Amino acid sequence: MPQSVVPSQRLHILVADDIPSSRTQLTEMLKSLGHQVMAVDSGEAALRAVSQASLDLVLLDLLMPGMTGFDVAQTLRDTVTERWLPVIVMSSLEGEQHLIYAHSSGADDYLVRPVSPSMLDAKLRHYARVLGMQNRLAGLARRQKVINDNILDAVVTLDELGVIRECNQAASRLLAGANRQLPGQVAEVVFGDALVSLLHVTTTTLVSGDGREFPAELVWSSWREQGRMQYTLVIHDLTERRRIERMKDEFLATVSHELRTPLTSILGALGLISSGLAGTLPKQVTEMAAIAKRNGERLGKLIDDVLDLTKLEGGQMVFNPRACDLGDLLMEAVNGIKPYADTEGVNLILGAMENCPPVRIDPDRCLQVLANLLSNALKHSNRGDAIRVQLTFDDHLAVIKIKDKGPGVDPDFRQRMFEKFSQADATDQRPQGGSGLGLYVSRLFVERMGGRIFCESRPGAGATFGVEFPLATNQTRNVGNDAVSSQGQEW
Repeated sequence: MPQSVVPSQRLHILVADDIPSSRTQLTEMLKSLGHQVMAVDSGEAALRAVSQASLDLVLLDLLMPGMTGFDVAQTLRDTVTERWLPVIVMSSLEGEQHLIYAHSSGADDYLVRPVSPSMLDAKLRHYARVLGMQNRLAGLARRQKVINDNILDAVVTLDELGVIRECNQAASRLLAGANRQLPGQVAEVVFGDALVSLLHVTTTTLVSGDGREFPAELVWSSWREQGRMQYTLVIHDLTERRRIERMKDEFLATVSHELRTPLTSILGALGLISSGLAGTLPKQVTEMAAIAKRNGERLGKLIDDVLDLTKLEGGQMVFNPRACDLGDLLMEAVNGIKPYADTEGVNLILGAMENCPPVRIDPDRCLQVLANLLSNALKHSNRGDAIRVQLTFDDHLAVIKIKDKGPGVDPDFRQRMFEKFSQADATDQRPQGGSGLGLYVSRLFVERMGGRIFCESRPGAGATFGVEFPLATNQTRNVGNDAVSSQGQEW
């Protein structure tokens, strides 16, 4: 007698045989092998049992009266589609034609009567292993589906033709609607554009299943299945994020405006006091007023940066580009910051400039950028240092460079220095104040005007900040290094 199967290989088996003696013999044999057995006497009863009980395998006699084993095997293949139910047919008939017909009817295997216990045991062990693997894979698939359906963002899988093959519950709730199922739909119908175009889109406006338009961020990934491209799309509904951003922008704009009005009055009063126009005051009071005025101006600069940032990110800032002379703008920016440089004991050296072809920019925004870069250079300069300002151009670009002799920029920080709220020293003990917004706002200004802002620096060797703009004309000039005097002019 063969060895009984271990519990992990125990199967729930249906035996269908119209002959009582052979049915009983096979049932006892299966039980001795450690399996659970249900026995019926006809093909019709076998089909009823499969529909009512949870079975792992079916053993059928081929030549039952009425519905034969061939008919039962074919019916089971047509009706049991959500899982694999192995069907083994049994017969004492000789000849391979019966085996061929059984397999073509839907049977998975064939046993010759009288059934050998060892052969039966070997076959059942094989099917137990396969069914165990099937159950594990089905469990993994169910787990993956549960995980996928619990992702809050919509996830959709499309084939290379742009047809939706799978989606999670979030995608169905967001995009399907009452009368439309997503699987089988094409990208044009659901997303309003063909797959080949959508693959290059990161943000767009989509229409939900109930007809609501909403802003969306699209994140794509691609992979292959049986040599064919598949695409997984994650859709972030940006409606709530945009609402929060609008609330934040409105709050910042309101607070900044409310701060700006009293600060203007405070700075005006402090200016009168520190200049002596409000009357003669003790020297100590005048010095304290001057300190308060400088800190008030720093606060005013922070408020201006916040207001500019709010307008830029809210799409409310207006740019008025026109053909401008960068030399004139640079001279104006240097003259504007000269009093501050004199106070700090820093020299400003402006290189000699030939007539630069015009650039098409907003002059007011450009002056803000230059003022910020000059102020930044002054903050990192020591008394007695010099800041050199240069304007050069070639056939295509005009370039302004502002070079200081400060401590330079750490290479790690340089990768993020033009990002929002970036500080080389983020602690509250840093020697130089600032919000970390100035360079970020300057970068946005320059990019909106079609230019580029950059930094060249080595630690301990100073820093050079610069902006470049494309020339507004096609006029070509070959001036080389003659655009900058070796001596320059000192203010």
